[in-house]
Amino acid sequence: MKPLTVVQVSDTHLCPEGQLLHGSIDTWQLTEQAFEAAASFAPDAVVVTGDVSDRGAKIHRRAAQIFNQAQQDLGCPVITIPGNHDPLGAIAESFNTKRLSTGPYPADTVHEVMGLRIIGLDTGGFQQAQGQLNREQLDWLASLLTVPAPRGTFLLLHHPPVEATSQARAGRGLHNPMELAAITAGSDIRMILSGHYHQMATSQLMNTPVFMAPAVSYNMNPFAPTQILDEPGAAFAVHQVSQSSVDSFAVSSAQALGLNDGPSLPAPVKSSQPSD
Repeated sequence: MKPLTVVQVSDTHLCPEGQLLHGSIDTWQLTEQAFEAAASFAPDAVVVTGDVSDRGAKIHRRAAQIFNQAQQDLGCPVITIPGNHDPLGAIAESFNTKRLSTGPYPADTVHEVMGLRIIGLDTGGFQQAQGQLNREQLDWLASLLTVPAPRGTFLLLHHPPVEATSQARAGRGLHNPMELAAITAGSDIRMILSGHYHQMATSQLMNTPVFMAPAVSYNMNPFAPTQILDEPGAAFAVHQVSQSSVDSFAVSSAQALGLNDGPSLPAPVKSSQPSD
């Protein structure tokens, strides 16, 4: 099968019109730059792994218009899940217009891209420290996974089901990761894609690879005393999917667009897990 490319955009933290994040970061501009830069990778799908808005800002109608325009311009589905900054129900029918089906919550969706199944789950957590999947969502996921997809499955969660590498994010992942692990173990899930931690990292939930994307808005600096960069991160991830492996790496939007040298990024990360 022909390899396919999934671009992962995360933690855009879009603010009300006229406002800048932390007084200096234009997250609308950074988001538009990320979608523009994604085009250079000719993606087969773009996934947005949560925190579309910042602190519950009522921007979702405008965000849906921009995401749907990007879907049209890129010629591929844009698949969105909410984060802890997005109120319940904010990611609804105006998003995920290419979905095949919807689960217990409006943002629980299934998409199929060239044989790769992409399942998004709403981990909630609005104004709370952690996210959570309830029994209905877990049962729905388990029922989907009883039939494997031709090229396996990507699972989207805003809250990583693993602990953060940064002390500033400790205790802020998924509340019930082992309940999820009981379902993903032995399934055709090739990778769990998440955001939330504002720092690119990889881990495993039992034997399932977990990829935590860099943020479009700003990224954590594990070497700085404050653990937050003084300038926006404006980065996203690219996952190149073949039958035998998934190669994942981070991309600076500014570098991809040739705007400036941009911040240095970690080396590519490769995880191999054949699909059955």
